[in-house]
Amino acid sequence: MADDDVLLPPADERAAIVAALGELVRAQGHEHLALAVMVEPDERYFPDKWAGGEGSLYRLAKRLLVYADLDTDVRASIEDDVGLGPMSPVGPGAPAWFVKLEAGTPVLAVRASSLREPLVLVPALARAVTEAWRARHRLTVRDPAREQQLVDLTAIYLGFGMLTVPAAVRHGTSRASSRVRATVSKLGVTSPRTLAYALAVVARTRDLDGPRRARMAAALAGNEAAFFSAGCAALADGDALRAELGVPAPSEWSDPPALSLLTAPIDDGDPSVSREVRRDEDKGVVGMNAGKPVFRVERSKAMRLAKMFGLPVVLLGMLAGRMAHTGLEIEMWKVFVIAGGLALFGLAVGRLIPDSRCSEPKCGATLRPELTECPMCGGRIAGVIHHPRERLAAEEALAREDAR
Repeated sequence: MADDDVLLPPADERAAIVAALGELVRAQGHEHLALAVMVEPDERYFPDKWAGGEGSLYRLAKRLLVYADLDTDVRASIEDDVGLGPMSPVGPGAPAWFVKLEAGTPVLAVRASSLREPLVLVPALARAVTEAWRARHRLTVRDPAREQQLVDLTAIYLGFGMLTVPAAVRHGTSRASSRVRATVSKLGVTSPRTLAYALAVVARTRDLDGPRRARMAAALAGNEAAFFSAGCAALADGDALRAELGVPAPSEWSDPPALSLLTAPIDDGDPSVSREVRRDEDKGVVGMNAGKPVFRVERSKAMRLAKMFGLPVVLLGMLAGRMAHTGLEIEMWKVFVIAGGLALFGLAVGRLIPDSRCSEPKCGATLRPELTECPMCGGRIAGVIHHPRERLAAEEALAREDAR
């Protein structure tokens, strides 16, 4: 299989991407696709002050509306994570989502926890603004699944591709107590390969030169960069692509909007940020899950006691082995035999001792049988699981049950 077969969407999907972008051109003109500022997640494009509250969120949402050329006000609320369930890629429960149009004004909502992560919040809010843009221009289709795919492609048409493509699948880490866990967040319903190809369509439509495309690929990084570069190579003929999209020749384009005008100060009615109540601070473990469901992880202390009894003996034996110059000689096989015996003893004793702890990875507090709330994180004990790995599945099952 050739590299292009791996890095490019199938031929019929590539044709569908170009067709969808062409429909947007026919409906709303070529200016967004060919001339819109390609917004990047840095202070050049988002110069507004951030104080972590409602005012800051309003300015951020309004800035994105300016880039989308959506001449309207906006309402953006901060929703507590309680009751939203696990993070979802689209709709209620996503880092940010479009709620409705109210007398022509977009109403958006944002998870409180996403305020702490700009690389999650800004792309999600850009996607929510895109969904509002489609609703405002009456482009929404009846099929919800198809509409969400079109929202992903429309974000690239509006110039938000450098925000949303890297956020389609983002890998990171989180720390729980002394442990570091790998995390994966998703935005939208379309694969990164498809989105990167759509972004390549934009680059080739604009006849961006090699250095500019290379800078875009460097900003995307990872698999998305390879997908984007492969798409640009496959779309070598800009004239044919523009003809297929219905975009006129570059000689007929007007001047692109100046970034200095698009980043002019936002009039929020109250320029002071000192009175904002911060909603983007991590308050730590104590009370972090107040009102939210957690689970009682019930299992024995067998593994815990096995490690407690056996591991110190191994470590001390290894330390003593490095001190051979002192005349103290210890045969390691004896150390392992003793450690193994103690570990087996710990397993045997631990099987008789129940262990009940909070499922929240940052908490892990011991839960007495009579408790209905975690004394540390404040979570409402909603059920019993038998391993921390079962937590996310239990949360999803509980969310489905609540929805019913």
